[in-house]
Amino acid sequence: MSETALTMMSVGLLVFIAHAFAEIFKKVRVPDLLLLLIIGLCLGPVFHIIDTDEMHEFSSFFTTFTLVIILFEGGSELTVENIRSCLKEMTTLTLTSFIMTMFGVGLVMHFVFGFKLMLSFFVGAALGSSSTAITIPLTKQLDLADRSRATLILEASFATVVSFIISLAIFDAFTEGTPKAGLENEFPLWETIGHIVSSFTLSAIISFVTALLWASSLAKVRNIKNSTFTTPALVFIVYGINTLLGFSGEIAALTFGITLANIDHIYKSHTFNRFFKKQPETLNSNEKMLFSEVAFLLRTFVFVLIGASIKITNLESIIIGLCITVLLLMLRFISVKISIIRKNKIIPELDAIHISTQIPKGLAAAMLATILITKPIPGAEEVKDIVFSVILFSIVFTCVSIPIMEKIKPMRKLFGFLLYIGVKKDDIDSTENEMWDSTDKSQDVSD
Repeated sequence: MSETALTMMSVGLLVFIAHAFAEIFKKVRVPDLLLLLIIGLCLGPVFHIIDTDEMHEFSSFFTTFTLVIILFEGGSELTVENIRSCLKEMTTLTLTSFIMTMFGVGLVMHFVFGFKLMLSFFVGAALGSSSTAITIPLTKQLDLADRSRATLILEASFATVVSFIISLAIFDAFTEGTPKAGLENEFPLWETIGHIVSSFTLSAIISFVTALLWASSLAKVRNIKNSTFTTPALVFIVYGINTLLGFSGEIAALTFGITLANIDHIYKSHTFNRFFKKQPETLNSNEKMLFSEVAFLLRTFVFVLIGASIKITNLESIIIGLCITVLLLMLRFISVKISIIRKNKIIPELDAIHISTQIPKGLAAAMLATILITKPIPGAEEVKDIVFSVILFSIVFTCVSIPIMEKIKPMRKLFGFLLYIGVKKDDIDSTENEMWDSTDKSQDVSD
């Protein structure tokens, strides 16, 4: 009974601490996610109060549960205008960042640190995406333009799926494939590309159609008592169906939220208007507020679990992880400069700086690294420790970079100078003015 009481007290205390940390962020700009991660580190690897090995299955389920809610809630804030405005930049950034990370990390792991080639590329692919569980909450806390926020959310979501598919394809190749000259095993390139395209397309179609049907019946559902959580319940069903079919459950959850957010635009379009007998419903303000609060509470416990799960057993893995984190920052910086910072394609300077420092790795990388130790692969345990080290350093750097870039002007000027070399300052100023003018007009209309 006493243990139950202490557990309940701890849960309640964490909720109050999470809200306090959110207020701290507003003043000192240190993200609450970093502080929650530190609490997890103290409870887990430092003081051994929590043993995540004993609750592995629950942790895996809970983190996936939270990820689905975060993706759905993040998608419900993306409008057609925002997606259309950033689609080209998002696609270019996703592909550029992933490819550069996969090959950059893979080559360094192989030629500098001496790991086998396919195993090295597996690590590069596993680290090729940002954590959606970190990126989406951070985009809400940062003062980003809508276009920049949409770019980050979509990039993190799509890159996570690409990372999973390619990492698992490489894993299958070097554990079951046939040795080939030049590489240790054959990599099914075209099969992997086809899997990615079909996973994105089919999961999006299934989720889109389901969301349309749900929006049409939402008015009737609301008449049922205690039906508020039926919408996220349906999202879990759609996620599960897509996952069982081999498609992307993550993209399905994101698409469901995006569809509901833009149901008015869909209803007014000539293509879909004839399929509706009456005006479909979308999420109301009370539902959005409730889902936002639920996502906030869930991510609070997830980040404590992530911190408690990080276990690094040797100094060499820590040093290699730190080196790779620095490499990830350099590759991300180059990717943003190539894919976003182009003449006549300028976004606000501070937005570009924040995007270029968004390198947090999380659940996807941890799960993929853990898969390695399920097979008798030489060096798998060391690679797992390296990936966990990268997860820790990348989250810490991403969170710490926010107050540094916002408050330390010399650092912001240095990053801005490096990003915008070759770009006229007048182009930056004119784009920022256009953004703020459009924001003011939209506020005037809403007022």
